[in-house]
Amino acid sequence: MKKTPSYLKGLAETRAHLAGDIERFERVSGEIAEKLVLARRELEACDLLIRRFDGRLDPKKIPRISRWRHHPGRRGQFRGAVIDILRARAPNPVTTTEMAWELQLRFGLAFDTAEDYREWYGGSVARQLRRLAAENLIERLHDPLLVAAEVGRWRWKADVASSLTDLTEQLSSRGEAVRVPDVPED
Repeated sequence: MKKTPSYLKGLAETRAHLAGDIERFERVSGEIAEKLVLARRELEACDLLIRRFDGRLDPKKIPRISRWRHHPGRRGQFRGAVIDILRARAPNPVTTTEMAWELQLRFGLAFDTAEDYREWYGGSVARQLRRLAAENLIERLHDPLLVAAEVGRWRWKADVASSLTDLTEQLSSRGEAVRVPDVPED
């Protein structure tokens, strides 16, 4: 068997990552498209009702309200959502960009400018991921010292049991049935 050259292995790995990214991006863009269609329908229904109640009002002149604030939800809700997303995807990694998309959908965030988005992305999403990594709850799968265009990849750390007793307790706490066979003592 012939050894695969390292450059070919690197290309194959890059291709595999990109294929996975495309699959996830298509799924998320489908979810966004559905939410956009629903929001447009609801907006049209509101406009119709406003005109019916008072024909003098022009709904298009009503200024929009942006729901975004730096930290959506109650205290700790953002962190909890990040953890939920990472646990749901475990053992697969999640990119920082995917995490941002998921959080935007979950909290219904909208940004007035690209600068607002970049500030939120780096100040809220990336910072929360770095904190979780510092707390040793998640793994950083990318090299933070590389300034290349590599997107950050993160993964929930597997709960590793140090003994059979620990493993039994972990499984029991999740509500999973645990059967320990009788082992004869010597």
